[in-house]
Amino acid sequence: MSDRQYQLKAGHEADRTPEELLTDPTATEVVPTILEVYFNNTCNMACLYCGSHFSTKWEEENKRFGVFEQGRVRFGYNQPSNPNYDKMLADFWQYLRDKDRYKHIRYYQILGGEPFFQPEFDTSLDFWESHPNPELTFNIITNLKVPTKKFKAYIDRFGAMVESGALKRLQITGSLDAWGPQEEYVRWGLDLEEWQENWEYLLDKDWVVMCMNTAISALTIKTLPDLVERINGWNARRNPWNPISFSFMSVMTPPEMVPDIFGAGVFDADFERVLAAMPTDKPGSQEAREHMTGIMRQIQAGPRDQSRIDDLKVYLTEIDRRRGTNWKQLFPWLAELN
Repeated sequence: MSDRQYQLKAGHEADRTPEELLTDPTATEVVPTILEVYFNNTCNMACLYCGSHFSTKWEEENKRFGVFEQGRVRFGYNQPSNPNYDKMLADFWQYLRDKDRYKHIRYYQILGGEPFFQPEFDTSLDFWESHPNPELTFNIITNLKVPTKKFKAYIDRFGAMVESGALKRLQITGSLDAWGPQEEYVRWGLDLEEWQENWEYLLDKDWVVMCMNTAISALTIKTLPDLVERINGWNARRNPWNPISFSFMSVMTPPEMVPDIFGAGVFDADFERVLAAMPTDKPGSQEAREHMTGIMRQIQAGPRDQSRIDDLKVYLTEIDRRRGTNWKQLFPWLAELN
């Protein structure tokens, strides 16, 4: 299900149509109600399916080890910096101030990199504190690798903004794909104990919308059921009218991490465990189950691509050389797959 289909789905919480279109459906210049912002790639993690375009940790690693090329496996390239960034940033804030456009925004979503480590994130808080918008939902897409004291201070600051009417609510979209040491390998730099402590600080806050965003890759499907069961446990502690939502998508890059390359058989039992654990009585649960079933069937329908599986082993072996890890210990099923 695409974002467009989701937003247009009957019963969605609010009409986010720009006001100009309500009186003139042919208008081509409107003030948006949804604003999604990538400021820069500052990030404190280096996930396997990411790269320097979204992570400064990847940039640092690439500078140290250089470009790796073996057959079709190629990575280690860094993106050039944007010479116009400072002007674009100033223009962005001025755009929101001009004509009080900020008052039209209903959903402000900030991504990264990792927002909690970007100076522009603090600027965003300052802006919305000084430009109150009681209809605004502020959404943060975050890896939750944030010192807990710092994280709690930010959340408390948002709580004060909600209480004062500066914004309607906070949404935290936590990025996590599975559970256990396999997940800490895939999302390199992750500390699951820290992640859990930060996440659970939000459970009793009714003014926070909690979402789990999962990237389904070749290396996370076998421990994905453990994450789904934990979501169920967290929802048992959460207000039933404001449950944790669960969204997910298949990894598309690098090609060797796309789960479709394994074909039928490898993940069948794991998906059955996932579907058995997914709830049936939560808002949106039926759509989520249909989506997960679609991903499972897509993998099962694809032919096994042994050459790509071999590429994945090459990729992980080079990652181990760079990071001092050992993929064969964490993924013995893959090491044995020929």
